[in-house]
Amino acid sequence: MTPRLRSTVVTMVTTVALFLAFHRPLSAAGPSDSQIKADVQRQLARIDRSAERLTLDVKSGVVMLSGEAGTLWTKEEAVRRALKVEGVKSLEADVTIPRAENDEALSREVVKRIRDYDLYTVYDNIEGRVRDGHVRLEGAVTEDKKSADLVERIARVKGVQAIDNRLVILPASQSDDRLRVAIATAIYRDEAFIHYSMVDPPVHVIVNNGHVQLVGYVRSQVELIKAESIARSGVGVLAVENRIQVTGRGQGH
Repeated sequence: MTPRLRSTVVTMVTTVALFLAFHRPLSAAGPSDSQIKADVQRQLARIDRSAERLTLDVKSGVVMLSGEAGTLWTKEEAVRRALKVEGVKSLEADVTIPRAENDEALSREVVKRIRDYDLYTVYDNIEGRVRDGHVRLEGAVTEDKKSADLVERIARVKGVQAIDNRLVILPASQSDDRLRVAIATAIYRDEAFIHYSMVDPPVHVIVNNGHVQLVGYVRSQVELIKAESIARSGVGVLAVENRIQVTGRGQGH
């Protein structure tokens, strides 16, 4: 009698387990496409109006975005936020960005965004070009944060289609820090540079492992020679590359 009861109990437990396995609530399988779509739409609405107006569809967890975004930043932020939504397996984006009037106008706005950046100093140098709405950044900055911030600032410029960021992040070094400060201070305290300011410096001082690069513009050959002479006299300088140009404009590089 007892063995039969045990067999019956085991059978009942097995049946219940199978029932639970094949009759779980739908939510256990993950969000439905309609739920994913609603969650993505909420994320897009938090970006800006152009992101909110993007066409959105979801099929089997795959998000499809299309339409026109106001800026490159909006487009990339929409993709980033959509991919973070629970249940999203992948994303396909066919999103366009309105073009600028021309590359020259776009270049001026990009330069303005760089120069207006509070952390861009005499110890950083950014060069680049704009071609068909594509911005290429080159040069060097002292912190990774500066590179990330500048890319975001430029991505928010209307008309920018893409950014090729080739900025070098200068290695953290106390000796380099002391050297760049000493050289820049000596240059801008010199009589030849009395009319210039380190707030809006014509000459930038880039230091990388004792190697000094001078980049910028001055009004005369005398100023160019003086800046190089000061840089070469710095204690710990291993080499100096002088890329200063004499243009007559000086201030505001």
